[in-house]
Amino acid sequence: MISGYSLASDIHGWVAHEVLMRNQHRNSMKSNSLDGEFMRLLSGTHHISTSFKRAGLLQGDREAWIVDLSTQGDEDTFVEHARRMGFEILDDRPNLGIFDSERLGIEGEASENGAIGHIHLADLR
Repeated sequence: MISGYSLASDIHGWVAHEVLMRNQHRNSMKSNSLDGEFMRLLSGTHHISTSFKRAGLLQGDREAWIVDLSTQGDEDTFVEHARRMGFEILDDRPNLGIFDSERLGIEGEASENGAIGHIHLADLR
């Protein structure tokens, strides 16, 4: 589960997932877990603790994304998890209207391309 403000688009999420899988295959992950690495990539940083502050759930957050990094889940599974946690499932999809680029450490105007570029910077710094 990640912050509801951390994805600019579905494509942004899929790019982060693709880089995550590449890093795992190359044994170049900075985090010890897939979910930590995914948040690190979204946050554009080497620092795991910073990534949890940027892309993780924080006190006061009102929305979250349940992300299936295995790509094997089905909708019924997600509905059941949300029900158990007392969450309301919304029809929203990731979009720039709810994306908080500043929280992720992205400078300048919020855009899908900027968010995707931020993922790639995580491994260059």
